[in-house]
Amino acid sequence: MSGLFALSIGQEYKGNFLTDLFRGTFYLQHLGEEYAGLSTQCGEGKIEIKTHRGLFRPNFINDLDGLEGTEGIGFCGTDREPFLIDSRVGEFSVCFSGNIINRPALVEELKNRGHSFVRQGDDVEIIAKLIARGDSVTDGIIKMTSGMRGAYSLVVLTRDGVYAAVCPSAQWPLVIGEKEGAVAVSSESAGFSNLGFTIVRDLEPGEIIFIRNGRWLETSQCMTKNENPQFCSFVWVYTGSPASRFRGISISLVRKRLGACLARKDIEEGFIPDVVIPVPDSGRFHAIGYFEEFCRQFQEGRISKIPRYEEALLKYPYAGRSFTPQEEAARTSEASIKMLPGGEDFRDLVAAVLDDSLVRGTQTRTDLVPKLRTLGLKETHLRFSNPALPSHCKWGKTTKIGETLAARLPSLSDRVAFLGVDSIRHNTIDDLVASIGLPRKKLCVDCDLPNNISQG
Repeated sequence: MSGLFALSIGQEYKGNFLTDLFRGTFYLQHLGEEYAGLSTQCGEGKIEIKTHRGLFRPNFINDLDGLEGTEGIGFCGTDREPFLIDSRVGEFSVCFSGNIINRPALVEELKNRGHSFVRQGDDVEIIAKLIARGDSVTDGIIKMTSGMRGAYSLVVLTRDGVYAAVCPSAQWPLVIGEKEGAVAVSSESAGFSNLGFTIVRDLEPGEIIFIRNGRWLETSQCMTKNENPQFCSFVWVYTGSPASRFRGISISLVRKRLGACLARKDIEEGFIPDVVIPVPDSGRFHAIGYFEEFCRQFQEGRISKIPRYEEALLKYPYAGRSFTPQEEAARTSEASIKMLPGGEDFRDLVAAVLDDSLVRGTQTRTDLVPKLRTLGLKETHLRFSNPALPSHCKWGKTTKIGETLAARLPSLSDRVAFLGVDSIRHNTIDDLVASIGLPRKKLCVDCDLPNNISQG
C-alpha cells in the first residue's frame, strides 16, 4: 500500500499551500519509503512534477521551488510517482495505490493497440494509459475499472482540478478532510489534526469525487456496483497509523481490543506472564490492550497477579519499516538494523511478546527471537493479534503464494519449533471481526482463509 494525498484550495484559504501539501504527504511516509513525489498546478494550464528516490521529507524539504499552486497531489510508496502523461483528455498526473492482478493481459492489450511503455509496464503507467483512453478522466476511470482485476485507490491531477477514486471492492481507503477554503483527500486521516483539517468521511466503494478551488464540485457513484464491498482488515491490524480512523473506527482502539482478546485467552488457561513486551512500533497498542486486560481483571478480583509492562525492545528511530520493501533481502536487512534489545536485565522472567501478525516468520526467527534471548528471558511466548495467515494477499500486500509461515508449516507446534520459542497464540477471525466492530461480510479477511477462499 502506498500513501496518496491530494489538496485543493480556494479564495477563502488562509494557509500556505505548499506547507499543507508537504506535510499532508509527509504524514503518509509510513506507507512507503522507496519513492516520494509531488505534482501541482496553478490554474494556468501547466502541471509540474518532481519525484525522488528515498524518504519524502529529506528529499523535498529544500526542493519545493516551482511547485506553488492551487491543486496538488503527493505520493510515498514503492514506485516513482506521480506519473505524468499527455493524452486526448489533456495532460494529467496520477498516483496509484493497490495491485493489478491481470497486469500481463492489460499490458499485452495496450501493446496490441499501439502503446509503448517507458517503465516496463509498472502499475501506475498502466493506470495512466487506461484512464487516457476515456472520453474524460471520469469516463477513463470507469472504463479502467471495468477491464481491470485488482484493488486500488488513486488521485489524478488535471489542469481543472483533482479526481480521487476508490475501487468498488474498497480494500484501499481514501478519506476526505476539510477546513476553511480547502479540501484534502488522503490515504489516512492521521495528519489531518495537525494540518487543521476535520475528517468528513471515507470515500465510498466505487466512488469518484472531483475537487477544485477548495470545494466539492462533483460526486459520482458511477463504477460497477459491488453488492458486498470488503474493507481490508489489515489496515486496522498493521498497515494504518494508530493515529488514524478507517471507516470511522479508531485504529489504535481496534489494536487494543485485539490485545485484550489474547489476554483473555491466556487468563482462561491460567497463563500470567511476568512481563509484557511489545514489538515496536507495530505491536505497541496490541501490547497495551493485552496489559490493560490483565489490569482490568485484577481490579475485578478475577486474578491475583498482573504482569509488568516493559519496553524491552527499542526501535532505532532513524531506521525504516521492514515490511514495505518489495524484496526479501531489503526487508531482512532493515529488520536487522531497526530493532535494539534494551539494556535492562530480564533474566529468569516469563515474557508475553506482542506483535500485530506473523507473516513469513523470517524476521522473527533470525532477528527478533535472538534479540529476545539476549534479554535473559526464561520463557518467550509470542502473541499475534492477527489470525494465522495460511494464504497470501491477492490485493496488493507484499506476501506471495505459499510464502506465509502458516502456509509452509500448517502445524502450530511446527511453527513454535521453527521459531525457537515456547508458545504461539493468534486471535481468530471472529476475534478480529468483533474487535473492528463491522459485520464480517464487510471485511476482507482473504489472507486469513485457506487458499484465499473468499467469505463473501
